[in-house]
Amino acid sequence: MKENSRQNTQLQRSLSRFDAIMMIVGNMVGIGIFTTTGYYAQYLATPLGLYVVWLGGAIYAFSGAMVYAELATRFPRAGGDYLFLSNAYHPLLGFLFGWSTFTVTYPGSIATIAIGFAYYFLQLFPPEIKEWVFHLPGVPFSLTSIKLVAIGIVFVLTWLNSRGLRSGAGFQNFVVVLGILVLLAFVAMGLISPQGEWGNFVPFFPEGLDFQTISLWGVALIGVVFTYSGWTVLVYIAGEVKAPQKNIPYAMGVAVLLVAILYVLINTVYLYAQPLTQMSGDVEIGYLTMRILFGENTGTFFSIMIIIMVLSSLNSTILSGARIYYAMAAENRFFRFVAHIHPKFRVPANSLWLQFGWTTLLILLGTFNQLLTYTVFVMVLFSLLAGIALFLLRRRSQPPENIFLAWGYPVVPVIYLGISFWLLGNTLYHRPVESVIGVSLVLAGIPFYYWWEKKKKNN
Repeated sequence: MKENSRQNTQLQRSLSRFDAIMMIVGNMVGIGIFTTTGYYAQYLATPLGLYVVWLGGAIYAFSGAMVYAELATRFPRAGGDYLFLSNAYHPLLGFLFGWSTFTVTYPGSIATIAIGFAYYFLQLFPPEIKEWVFHLPGVPFSLTSIKLVAIGIVFVLTWLNSRGLRSGAGFQNFVVVLGILVLLAFVAMGLISPQGEWGNFVPFFPEGLDFQTISLWGVALIGVVFTYSGWTVLVYIAGEVKAPQKNIPYAMGVAVLLVAILYVLINTVYLYAQPLTQMSGDVEIGYLTMRILFGENTGTFFSIMIIIMVLSSLNSTILSGARIYYAMAAENRFFRFVAHIHPKFRVPANSLWLQFGWTTLLILLGTFNQLLTYTVFVMVLFSLLAGIALFLLRRRSQPPENIFLAWGYPVVPVIYLGISFWLLGNTLYHRPVESVIGVSLVLAGIPFYYWWEKKKKNN
């Protein structure tokens, strides 16, 4: 009976190195690359600043990837930060990370991405369909076409991933490869368009590098860093990666490098289309660039490009989030049924559908944006604690011989921690109320931790 129970909670390693790379790239590249540059252009006086912040974001992502790669090869199982924090500090801290991912972070992110997908998907339809609203008597929400499409795509991808890891990974590989090809086509066609101007790159350097200039670069770096976020996705599904000690660090390094190259090329197209002064404050910089270089009738193509990018990010988020709750449940720190593995498809189907249910509720109530705002500080805090965990684990014992050791230790991890500290302080300074609310939401999980611990002992 115990053997059957173990098999019912056992994942299978079937993700190849290519699968792992596509999972990370798809999770990193989303709508952000089409909005961030315009939003933060006001802080960048010359093209040099533009490239500095995007390369700075790449350095942050790569240094973080090296930290997480070592942690993931130390604990090559599903769960990611939940495992790292539990083992480096205390199971309570790991649980609070998992609690925040289930209650807010992952369902909220899925809801946000799904709403973005629905918005661009409905651009392909007549206005009467886009503006459809249905009010239900006696319920605190209304059904709109955007909400219905958002819930529908989350359902489809949840069902797809519940049919087996190969099903979800195969879809991920297809949309990511397609997305990369579309982005490269956008870059190539953009740079040969006669509507652009290479004179937009002049003057490339600022007149001087004073403290004010560097400080403004730092402000712009905040948004760039979040646009690079997503490289941690692989650590949550580490239990399903073949030869994790080799494939996880390789995939994380290659994926971050590939995304950095794409981001630099896309920003080059933006700058070729218009000078920095014209980009300032334009959140739809991707669409504006396409209109300048290719003409007015590009809305459909832009929507399709966004849809492809969003699908890969949405799919990887759905797939990875469910593994965190599964890892908690496998250690009896969450609802036990969540640890069950589908006997045929060998995936945590119960965890996937529980995540879908909670995400659907957030979409219907429309509260996910507020919740995510409250947890920005918490997300950065947990990421920082995971970085410190590497130093704690190394200090306690010699690393096992078969794990990946972070390149450039301790310098590279210190770079990651330094930028993380700065992001944490900046978030706390600019959003003190939201940060305190976010921490309070996380701390609300403490009674549940001790409740599950009590049940664990009684069993």
